[in-house]
Amino acid sequence: MLVVLAIAGGLLAIAAPSFQTLPPQARAGAAINQAIGAVSFARSAAVLQRSPVTLCPGTKYQCLDRDQWHRGALIFQDPNQNGRRDAGEPVLSALSGLREGDRLYWRSFRNRGYLRFLPVGYTHWQNGNFLYCPENGDPTLARMLIVNAQGRTRVARDTDGDGVVEDARGRPIACPP
Repeated sequence: MLVVLAIAGGLLAIAAPSFQTLPPQARAGAAINQAIGAVSFARSAAVLQRSPVTLCPGTKYQCLDRDQWHRGALIFQDPNQNGRRDAGEPVLSALSGLREGDRLYWRSFRNRGYLRFLPVGYTHWQNGNFLYCPENGDPTLARMLIVNAQGRTRVARDTDGDGVVEDARGRPIACPP
């Protein structure tokens, strides 16, 4: 199972699209798909390895501040559950960053800058969402991935047909200024 996780992590890193050359609609979809893949991978790794796994904004071996998700993400075993990678905690996967100017935000119930999965596959009471915002803040290009406390995800949809997706409460999403 560890070999499968290692291969999946490698493929996830390689398969991440070049956000520099994609048109805006495709970039938005690719960013959310990358978030879906990262959440799914982290959840599966926690279950298969029977160990807490954390997904944080980061590069290679280090977690970054909470609003640095656009620079990339790190998935690692986190047995001490402190939300940051310490020496000896194995990195399971590292994801590439977004195009310059685009942003990805994580907001959760427990107001943490990271997302932790427990060995049963649940989050650590961190239901929340990832919000992708394009450089220009155009709400028609913004996307949202909703994560529930059981670790399941769903992509927010445009239910009223106005071109802007709605959050879990049915409100149109908006990018921070």
